[in-house]
Amino acid sequence: MHQSLSNNSGKISMFNRLMLFALFFIAIEALPVILLYVRNARPDQIGLRSLLSAAYIVGFLVVIWALWWCMKQITTASFWHWPSIRDLATILVSFVLAIVIEMGLNLINSQVFHQSTTANNEAIKTLLASDHWIFYLLMFSGIFLSPFAEELLFRGFLMNAFFKRDRYWLPIVVSAMLFSLAHASTTLASFLIYVTLGFFLAYTYRSTNNLGASIGLHLLNNLIAMGGMAALMR
Repeated sequence: MHQSLSNNSGKISMFNRLMLFALFFIAIEALPVILLYVRNARPDQIGLRSLLSAAYIVGFLVVIWALWWCMKQITTASFWHWPSIRDLATILVSFVLAIVIEMGLNLINSQVFHQSTTANNEAIKTLLASDHWIFYLLMFSGIFLSPFAEELLFRGFLMNAFFKRDRYWLPIVVSAMLFSLAHASTTLASFLIYVTLGFFLAYTYRSTNNLGASIGLHLLNNLIAMGGMAALMR
C-alpha cells in the first residue's frame, strides 16, 4: 500500500490527503448530532428547529461539494457519468448478492449474538420515532444525501487518493473495512454486514469507474432500508 501512496500524482500532498480523509470522516459522523439538538428543542421553537434543520442539510451539501472539489484535485480521470445499461446490470447483480449475503449474516447476528438488527439501524429507528421533524430530515438525508457523501468519501476520494488505478482488489477491501468502521457495529456479524455492503459498493465503483453507479446502488439500498423502517413504524 505504501508504494501505491507514493506513486499517486495530484495537486494535494499525501499528508493533506490523509488529513482531509480524517476530516471528512469526522464531519459525516458528526452531522447527525445536529438531529439531537432538533429533538431537544421544544415543539413550539419553530425558528430554532428550522435553523438546526437547515444547518443539517447545508452541512451535508458542503461536505458533498468539498469532496467533489477534492476529487477534481486528485484525479484527472472521469469519475462520474449517468449509469449505462452495463452499469445498471452491475448495480442489480451487486444488490442481489449483497442482500443474500447480508440475510445470512443477519441470521447469524440474531442466532449467535442475539441482536435482531444492527446497532446502527437501531439508532436510526430510535431517531425516526422520536420526532416528526427528525423523521423527515433523516429519511431525506438517509436516502439522498448520505449515499452521495459516503460514496464520494469511501469510494471516490479514498480509492483515488491512496491507490493507483491499476490496483483492483486492495482498494475494494480497504474501502469496505473503513466503511464498516464508520457504522459503529457492536458484533462481528454486524461488522461483516457493513463490510459486505461496502465491498459491493466499492466493487461496483471499481468495475464501472463510475461513482454514479455506486451512488445508485447505495441509494437503492438506503431507500429499501429506510422505507422498511418507516413502514414498520406505521
